[in-house]
Amino acid sequence: MKSLRTTILFAFIISCLIIISACGGKDTGGSQTPTENEEETPAVNEEPAKSDPVTLSFTIANTADLTPYQQIFEKFNEETGHKVEIQPLPGGADYDNMLKTRFGTGDYPDIFLMQPGTKQNIKFRAEEELYDFSNETAILEHINEAAVEYQTTQDNKIYGIPWGTTGAMGIYYNKQIFAEVGVDLPQNYQELIDTAEKIKAAGYTPFYEAVSDGWPAQIFHLSGWTTYVDPAIGEEGVLKLDSNELKLAEIPELKGLLEKQLDIKERGLYQENILAGTYDDQQEQFGQGNVAMIFQIANIIPLMVEKFGEEFVVDNLGYMPFPSETDRGVAMITQPDQLMISSQGDHVDVAVELVEFMTSQEMVEYWYSEQPGIPIYKGVESKLYPAQEDVVEFIDAGQSMINIQNRLTPTFVDFAKSLQTMFIEEDVDAALNELDENYRRDGRNKRLPGFE
Repeated sequence: MKSLRTTILFAFIISCLIIISACGGKDTGGSQTPTENEEETPAVNEEPAKSDPVTLSFTIANTADLTPYQQIFEKFNEETGHKVEIQPLPGGADYDNMLKTRFGTGDYPDIFLMQPGTKQNIKFRAEEELYDFSNETAILEHINEAAVEYQTTQDNKIYGIPWGTTGAMGIYYNKQIFAEVGVDLPQNYQELIDTAEKIKAAGYTPFYEAVSDGWPAQIFHLSGWTTYVDPAIGEEGVLKLDSNELKLAEIPELKGLLEKQLDIKERGLYQENILAGTYDDQQEQFGQGNVAMIFQIANIIPLMVEKFGEEFVVDNLGYMPFPSETDRGVAMITQPDQLMISSQGDHVDVAVELVEFMTSQEMVEYWYSEQPGIPIYKGVESKLYPAQEDVVEFIDAGQSMINIQNRLTPTFVDFAKSLQTMFIEEDVDAALNELDENYRRDGRNKRLPGFE
């Protein structure tokens, strides 16, 4: 696994800030031409050669907003004659499993959207079945260097092209409720609990946890990891976890996060009947002004815009990291998804042409106009909501770290189920041991070094 050292993260932080603060004329970097090599560039009055029209398959989770993809693919069809057929699959674990099944049976998609990081290469036997972009300079030159570095393997291969925006997991809060209750942003964890107690006394629900749906309850720990676990184990500890030299059950700070989550339940700071909490109801209760804080991913921002309007998001929605015992904490930022091409597909050259088209300046600018967020492409401006500007504040201060799940090769298998059981049985040790066992089993199933 490629080590994400401080220098890489610092470069990522600086490059994000440069993009966000850019105003006036755009530095377009490259143009939409495939190359700047004069010998390979068609003459001014000469039309570049076009291959015979084909239809590409583009696989994506059905939870994504497909509209901007459709617009880009229509433009691609107009300019090249090639068509792109979107093939949505169920999201979450089902998406991964169905894609792995398709690769296993030889039913390769031409191009597909996948979660970030080099850890995904193992799922699809990258050296044998994925296209290597490392020589596609016309594509790579538009992307922030740190984002490219993150996608680069130890042997300098690039099997995925970053696509989308950075965001943050953590605590999204209702500014109006904070103002009405008369509380300031907490400066440490104890102040967070004190703030929650005051909010409860004022008649609001301090926190809403969607335990019934499972996955949202994990965000408490993933966002808390960057504040508590990373400083304790360091980069060396992450590498040891990745090679099975350190066990999750041996990390006191991780156990401490489980204890904190259960303590909030015992204090009555969650909604009534926490086990019945759902993601949809979490959104509704938060948007209606009944709930003050939720632990969520950056996708909550466009969802709130869709359901409650831009005015609500601009005026009411704020972000803060999971606070530490002594300060405001470290923001957990996420790398965008990646575009991957099967090297065994029928139209590899045209699929590469599509990725080059998608990452051209014009298409990237269109994408960010439709999907606002913190860009990872050079010379692009994007509308940011106040909650996203809150994230930038922590990036600016050097108080951010990439999601641990994007830095480890094994995954936290069935973590949501372990948390559901913990809320029912109130047994922290059992939940931690189950998480640890499932993690190491996943390493063995993937035949990773150190997990045999």
